[in-house]
Amino acid sequence: AVVSTQSTGTDRMDESLILLKEYLGWNMTDIVYLNRMVSSKPKVTMLEETKARILKYQVIDAQIFDHFNASFEQHIDRIGREKVASQVKEFQELRETFENKCFNKNNIIKGPYNSISWEITDYGENKNVACTFLQTRDVILTKVITELQLSQDYTVPIKGSNGPFLMQDIVSKIQQDYNNNEDLV
Repeated sequence: AVVSTQSTGTDRMDESLILLKEYLGWNMTDIVYLNRMVSSKPKVTMLEETKARILKYQVIDAQIFDHFNASFEQHIDRIGREKVASQVKEFQELRETFENKCFNKNNIIKGPYNSISWEITDYGENKNVACTFLQTRDVILTKVITELQLSQDYTVPIKGSNGPFLMQDIVSKIQQDYNNNEDLV
C-alpha cells in the first residue's frame, strides 16, 4: 500500500466511474459493477509512526500518488463537485437496485481472498443476462472473451453452470433488449 503525504479518505471507485462516464458520454448502466471483493475483515488504522516509516522508503511512490490524486481532484472540479456527488449517490442507488433484482443477498457465498458473492435470483438467471455476467469470475469471463476473440466464432458452445450456451445467443439477447429499450439494469 502506498502511504500518501495527503489524506485520501476512502475508495474513490464510484467517483472514478462517474468521471469516466462523463468523459466518454456513457450512461449509468454502462458502468454498473458488482462489488464482489468486499472483505469481511475490519479496516485497520495505521499508526502515524508506521505511516512515517513507510513514507521514508516510498517517497517517490507517495509523490506519484499525490500528483495523480491532485489531477483526479481537478477533474472532479472541472465537472463540478455537486454534480459528481449527486451522480455518485444516484449510481450507488442504481447499483443497489440492480444487485437486489439479480441476487439474493441473504444467501452469501464466500469466495477466495475473503470475497463474497450472492446467490443469483430467478430474474438474474432467466431474464437478465447482465446479472450472470456480473456474477462470473473475472478470470473465467476473460478466458471466454479471449477464446471468442481468437476464434471469432460465436456459435461455439461455452460450458456454463447450467449447461453449454452460445455466445451469439447472449449477444442477440443483449442486442434485442437494447433495441427494445429494455432496462438492462
